[in-house]
Amino acid sequence: MLPSPAVRTASAGLRARKKLRTRDALCHAALDLFGSRGFDRTTLDDIAAAAGVSKRTLLRYFTGKEDVLLAVFREMAVLTVRELDRRPPDESPSAALREATRRALTEVAGAFPAYRSTPVCLAVLHIVAVTPGLLASLHHVLLSEQDALAGILAAREHLADPADPRPQLLVSVHACALTVAVRTWRSGGSHDLDAHDLDTLLHCVDRCLDNLGSAVAGPWADAMAGRV
Repeated sequence: MLPSPAVRTASAGLRARKKLRTRDALCHAALDLFGSRGFDRTTLDDIAAAAGVSKRTLLRYFTGKEDVLLAVFREMAVLTVRELDRRPPDESPSAALREATRRALTEVAGAFPAYRSTPVCLAVLHIVAVTPGLLASLHHVLLSEQDALAGILAAREHLADPADPRPQLLVSVHACALTVAVRTWRSGGSHDLDAHDLDTLLHCVDRCLDNLGSAVAGPWADAMAGRV
């Protein structure tokens, strides 16, 4: 006799929860090892052993060390597409993209079990910001949904020319601003993360985005003098 629909649903739910627990365990094990040994000195075998699984199991979830570390931001990129598609049509392209990013970052910060009482995304950014080369990888992840985001922006603005560069330019510059915000956040923070650092990070994001216009238009000295 085949299992009833209710039994099959419960079994599928159990498998999904088990996969989430394994994924979270791998992410937390990786963060522990990256923090204590450094990213370059940690191997996939180390991460798998620390999480209590085989390397083969790890590779069912992630393609490599960077993928383990940046998985939370791959989810953020996907969530940003969803949130941008939900923004009110009367918002400007830059305002809609900014708010979509804020909402996606806030959601993903709560999607993983906390790492040492802080959102996992903050612990990831802490490691990214102090590891040469990883900031470029983060930037690449932030741009992983570039075409989807640009397509939504073009549709929102009713652009007739598919070769209009403005949607792609805005998404690209926005990702650059996020990368700079991460560096600014890390350079101005302490070595010990806490839950309030998410607000600080969001403030850095806002500040970088607020300065995009003046960064392009200049002159910078006069702009800064006007703020004093």
